[in-house]
Amino acid sequence: MPSMRTVSHPTLYRIHPVSFRDGNGDGVGDVLGMMAALPYLKMLAVDGLLLPQALPPETGAQVAGHGLALWHSEGPNRICRSAAPEQHYARGVLALEVMPFSVEKLVAVLNSHRHRLAESVWSTGEADQPRVVSHWGQGDLRSAQAFLTLLALLPAPICLYQGEELGLPHAADLQEPLGAQTPMPWHEAPEQVTAGEIHWYQQVAIEHRALAISRQQHDNNSTLRYCQSLLALRRLPVIQHGELSSVSQRDGVIRLLITHQDQCLEALINLQPYTQPAVPSEATVPLAWQHGAQQEGHQWVLAGFASAIFTRNVNCESRGVTHG
Repeated sequence: MPSMRTVSHPTLYRIHPVSFRDGNGDGVGDVLGMMAALPYLKMLAVDGLLLPQALPPETGAQVAGHGLALWHSEGPNRICRSAAPEQHYARGVLALEVMPFSVEKLVAVLNSHRHRLAESVWSTGEADQPRVVSHWGQGDLRSAQAFLTLLALLPAPICLYQGEELGLPHAADLQEPLGAQTPMPWHEAPEQVTAGEIHWYQQVAIEHRALAISRQQHDNNSTLRYCQSLLALRRLPVIQHGELSSVSQRDGVIRLLITHQDQCLEALINLQPYTQPAVPSEATVPLAWQHGAQQEGHQWVLAGFASAIFTRNVNCESRGVTHG
């Protein structure tokens, strides 16, 4: 049985079971479907699953066999690890605290929680809330990667709501929570669907099929592959053991500075849909990891919703982080 990693700031994946995956062919998500999806979730580089309630011990043992911990909600404001009830966190939902969305409000919220960020599990979405791409990103699909970067780099426990790794937009009117509860798009086209999945596929929102897992997992430039890289980056000690030293913004470009001992990680995240100049705190810092950014002299230019991530130690030497 694979051992579960011990992490200071776990990455959880919130599952809404009835809309996650169908395992018995009736068109409704179930435990069988969830178990069939465990290899995908392990590949995504999450540390555990967050469910509405605890699973039976035998099912929990199968999940643990894939190296994933199980968590469940204990009331509206508390999340508990099923195998270790003494390990629990408060819920911290950025999407709720930053509504209506503005970059200024986002920075204010992060600053207000900066010294106790690790006490809560932070997320940008859940089943009864509008999807972040639509509510914060005004429907621009590119915004998914910027918000994933923001969430993944928080030195705190985080939680992805199912479909965030695909960059799904809302599938209904923004005031209709069911737009975040539509079935996960596992397949792009009918010919990819088995006989037992046809009822499921027919319910997948049309606008979600082009973002299906079957398509994105083979595209190196997809939001899914980008999310995988981000979650792998989260395993760096500077994020797992560091703290958010500062958070600021200028003209819609968020700057996060995370420090741990002699290590430092700086992220510049453009939360605007247009190209913006962005300058790291030290112009000589070498690039370690980037997405959608270009260097022009000593200045970085970030495309709309692009990010650039820099790591260094105190004497500005590269820490050798690589994309992917």
